[in-house]
Amino acid sequence: MIEYLTNLVARICDRSDQLHNGQTTSWQALREAEQLANHAYIPLLYQYIDQEPDKDKRRAAIFIITQLSRNTNDPDVIRFLLDRLRMEQDADMITAIQQDLERGLTIPGYINLEPLYNNTLSVNNNIRRSALLALKGTSNPAVEDWALSLLKRTNNEYDIYYITLLLHKVGTQKSVPALRRLLEYHRQDVKSLAFAAMADIEKEKEAMFYMRYLLRGQLKFEAMEAIYKYADENAIQAVTTRITELLSKRRSNARMTIETVKNGFTDLMLGMEFLFRFRTVKSDIRKTFSWITEKRADYLLPEEKEWVRRHLTPAVNH
Repeated sequence: MIEYLTNLVARICDRSDQLHNGQTTSWQALREAEQLANHAYIPLLYQYIDQEPDKDKRRAAIFIITQLSRNTNDPDVIRFLLDRLRMEQDADMITAIQQDLERGLTIPGYINLEPLYNNTLSVNNNIRRSALLALKGTSNPAVEDWALSLLKRTNNEYDIYYITLLLHKVGTQKSVPALRRLLEYHRQDVKSLAFAAMADIEKEKEAMFYMRYLLRGQLKFEAMEAIYKYADENAIQAVTTRITELLSKRRSNARMTIETVKNGFTDLMLGMEFLFRFRTVKSDIRKTFSWITEKRADYLLPEEKEWVRRHLTPAVNH
């Protein structure tokens, strides 16, 4: 059994460019490791990692054990990896372990998070930020308090982005005041994350707030997304106004950037999806859809045209 694991580690560490069926040895070994589900491998890998002096081999073994943890649903591996964070001295290795923790199982609330907390204070940027990402995978409510305390003590704009990303995952009502303050931050990505995080916490309670942002032209995509997720028919007029504004002039395909397309949707598509819910009870919506298909079809971006083809045209015809 250990022979198989050491062989797998060696293949993962293979840096040759020789291809087998179109893929390198290392790539094939990584995909093989992702499929492992033999729980008996885990204690063998514990011992191997503790004893192996070569950093690359330890890294490969840690990758394997992370996949086993996910495939066997064994949270004890998480405890082992957190303990490794105390022992490893190499910054790349520490970062890699934290990246594995981010991609692995949810960290149970009873596991001591001190190694990750300590690493969010590291002078090394990669260690600090990968620790923040790893904390996204925990169910411990104390993580929110820790994130809020970090937000108060740092002026580093990149750290603030990662802390906001963490709050989007773990934040509750107590994070809302901090998130509201971040809506005035100078970085657009931080403001966008803060708005999305606040919306996912407040949900339908702040529907009027989302509409105000949409009508003011601030964080328009995020406001439209929040309305799509949490608002009711009271937001129809605000969404219709925004759609009319979007289609008031032609847009080029070059505008289909990360700012206009998120998760496969433009803000126009989100708005149309929202209106589509109420199409049978609101005649004004049918008029808006007719205007889009009859007067503004050439103004639509390719993804939007496909959405209209699949959703709107039958609705308008009926």
